[in-house]
Amino acid sequence: MRNLTPAEELAFLKEIYGSTAGEGIVASLRDSFNVLQARAQLLLSLIAICLTITGFSGRQMAASGIWARLFIGAGVFAVLVAAVILFTGPLLIQWMTAFRAETLDATLIQLIKRRNQRTARYHAAVICLLIGLTGYVLSIVAYLLAA
Repeated sequence: MRNLTPAEELAFLKEIYGSTAGEGIVASLRDSFNVLQARAQLLLSLIAICLTITGFSGRQMAASGIWARLFIGAGVFAVLVAAVILFTGPLLIQWMTAFRAETLDATLIQLIKRRNQRTARYHAAVICLLIGLTGYVLSIVAYLLAA
């Protein structure tokens, strides 16, 4: 299997739904955007938990030593970067019907491109969040070793 370009994906969707089934293709793309939105909200919930935990115990952990301070600082930074990526990508509201290209096919290709861009930003946010969580865990380890 290989990744399809947006034009190839549209052709494949037409094979699945039929060459005149624009409604089914739009519904499929809408569902893709809904999945991205739901998963981005889940990540945002994890980010909120991380920041809340930092508010309660971050100062105490950071006071335990330089390594704990560096790790928690890096963790907070990476988690905040993940939040910015989510707010400027998958969680950005742009209605599917708010723009139109010259043809329906061109519009659908643009929607596929937008979905792909948001998916890439979602993956970048996941990586930043994992880096941030790693910083948090390393901060806890440094805190426990200093105790």
